[in-house]
Amino acid sequence: MNNDQSYGGTQAIHRAVAVLRAFGAAPATLTAQEVSQRTGLNRSTVYRLLSALESEGLVAAAEQGRYRLGPDLAMLGTLALRQMNLRDLALPYARALAERSGETIDLEILHGASSMIVEEVSGEHLLSAASNIGACYPAHCSSTGKALLAFLPEARLAALLPDRLEACAPRSITDHAALRDELAAVRARGYATSYDELEGHLHALGAPIFDHRGEAVAALSISGPAARLPRRREAELARVLLEACAAISRQLGFRPDMRPDPAAS
Repeated sequence: MNNDQSYGGTQAIHRAVAVLRAFGAAPATLTAQEVSQRTGLNRSTVYRLLSALESEGLVAAAEQGRYRLGPDLAMLGTLALRQMNLRDLALPYARALAERSGETIDLEILHGASSMIVEEVSGEHLLSAASNIGACYPAHCSSTGKALLAFLPEARLAALLPDRLEACAPRSITDHAALRDELAAVRARGYATSYDELEGHLHALGAPIFDHRGEAVAALSISGPAARLPRRREAELARVLLEACAAISRQLGFRPDMRPDPAAS
């Protein structure tokens, strides 16, 4: 079957989705020629797909032969988002991480200047770093909190942080300039650490979960006693943690090119 023949089934679906994705994350109007260039489909195929998508309200004609995403697509996206439950999406990954690491896995969100546990899966060890769901900790001291603070717009970060950063443990960051340097490092590597910062002899790694708008809406952490989570395990645990958070983010509609630069906000 070539591009000029009528087609159906999965090939038609794949091509229609490619056309929709060609519009990208930023608001855009495109000509059929531009869609053709972005998708690799020939122009006659693109015209047929655009016509079919327009009849279903998934694209709309704009000025001078250009197209934009249509209102029915927004409606379908809204319906999909309403059916998503972050806790339900994250729980299987948290369980897999707990099984793989043997340690406690927390799903947390920002609650003011604190990180709050909304779901928790305990590891296999009798002695764990388990905390109660609903518990809150200063965000600047926890791995999940720092993972979320790092991706806030600058104005929101400045408004959120207290004037005085209180210490929770021997290695807590209490200087604003040092914290901002730490958050820049978190953005660069994609995850945060907390070594004796929230509690003495407690180690943790945390990574953000992004939604369809590119916002960090939650974070997962792996935490446990320093004796079981020495720094030499950081690379190993960070890799599986980042994989889990990336998978959850994809299910929330996130694509890497959606992530904003907080420094530019």
